[in-house]
Amino acid sequence: MKTTILALVALSLAGTSTAHALEWHLGVAYASDVENVADLYEENLRIEGFDAEVDLQFPRGIAAGVMYDWASGIRADGGLGPVFFIGGDVDHFEVPVSATVGYNFLRTADISPYVRAGIVYHFASGDYYASSSPGVFAAAGLDFERFSLEVSVDSSEVKFDAFACNAAGAECRPGTQEFSTYDVVAAFFWKFRTYGSRR
Repeated sequence: MKTTILALVALSLAGTSTAHALEWHLGVAYASDVENVADLYEENLRIEGFDAEVDLQFPRGIAAGVMYDWASGIRADGGLGPVFFIGGDVDHFEVPVSATVGYNFLRTADISPYVRAGIVYHFASGDYYASSSPGVFAAAGLDFERFSLEVSVDSSEVKFDAFACNAAGAECRPGTQEFSTYDVVAAFFWKFRTYGSRR
């Protein structure tokens, strides 16, 4: 009996060993609200009396990820980016890290729509950076044979040191401001399959 069970398990594994795959993704992405970070830095410098230049180096950042999927269509993704940083007279660096689960609707087709959702956290540092809080990450996209297109929403927030001014702007006090820096992200990824097959 044990021999029969082991044989069935072995046959099952042999039949499904190529029905799952590992992919690496590398691409470029645009985040909708990163300009708000540059605006906050400029406003802080103005209030402090500095005539400084804030240069948003990469509003379109580099992004990467890894995806593992199964024959059922279930997929698990890990993501890094898009990365952006501010230079000039001040510095700010930010990179989100995400983990999601999702579903490929037409896994073995040449074009497959998919959805995925999970959690995201932004690792950041900078002159006015205070803290980060995790949030929900949700995405929908199209998988082609060699590339993917994706639109995602990111509800995580980053807290910054900022100034609260009265209506006339004559009196300003130190405080904090928290907002989503990557509200909506549009991304293009090249895909590199390193293990397994979709069929």
